[in-house]
Amino acid sequence: MSRNRQKYKTSKLSFPLVDVCVMTAGCVDMFEKCIAAIMPQILGIDSRIYVLNNGAPSEKYDEIYETLPKNAQVIRLYENVGFPAGANKLFKRGLAPLILFVSDDVILKDGAVDALLRRMDDPKIGLCGMKLLFPEDATNRPAGKVQHVGHGFDIHANIIHPLIGWSADNPKCCISRETSSVTGAAFIVRRKAFMESGGFYEGYGRGYYEDSDLCLTLRGLGYKIYIDTNAVGTHYVGATMEYLKARNPMIYNQTLFMQRHMRDLAWDSWTYW
Repeated sequence: MSRNRQKYKTSKLSFPLVDVCVMTAGCVDMFEKCIAAIMPQILGIDSRIYVLNNGAPSEKYDEIYETLPKNAQVIRLYENVGFPAGANKLFKRGLAPLILFVSDDVILKDGAVDALLRRMDDPKIGLCGMKLLFPEDATNRPAGKVQHVGHGFDIHANIIHPLIGWSADNPKCCISRETSSVTGAAFIVRRKAFMESGGFYEGYGRGYYEDSDLCLTLRGLGYKIYIDTNAVGTHYVGATMEYLKARNPMIYNQTLFMQRHMRDLAWDSWTYW
């Protein structure tokens, strides 16, 4: 255990090292798998779980809530407020210096939580993402291959996923490094940095681009954005949107993102190849 983590473990602070925040919006089966993957990884770590049910209260969830630790907190919203607003409500519930966020469509692999906590021993890193893979049984995407190892910006300032579809063990996909931004599906962030940034910009509505917006804002505040490829998870991309049959606000949100961050963008995708 690193010295920083040992410091938190032995301190007299009344709050844990990390708040584990999970948001769900109706995919009960995936939420159950998500929680089941997290629980063994936080044993022995000073942590507290917060769950936000974003507009999908159901008796089906109640059985899963019963499996959570006694100090876990469940927040139930009776109307879906969108990803950015929901995440902001969730993050404000805790007091821990670190916030680990996992969307219910991400299933963490063993060791992911420990890798992210160790990476945050570097005080210059404000937010750290992880390597995400497509499901092994995917039929409409490259099964078991890389979905995310950080975002890049192409020459037209479009956000792209470099190395998407590559083998997870390809050396280029195993480099932990500073990056432009990371997906909001699963990441760890310093509470201090998140609060300084103002959190997710809620103007993105249902979501898309709010993650890159947050990362660029944090970079503007002097924090590093990192991707740790030792932390790995499976990402069922778009599962919640498909379940909700929600319209994709991609074009509107892209325009909004450009308006807010045009001066912050730089062509950098070439650095991945």
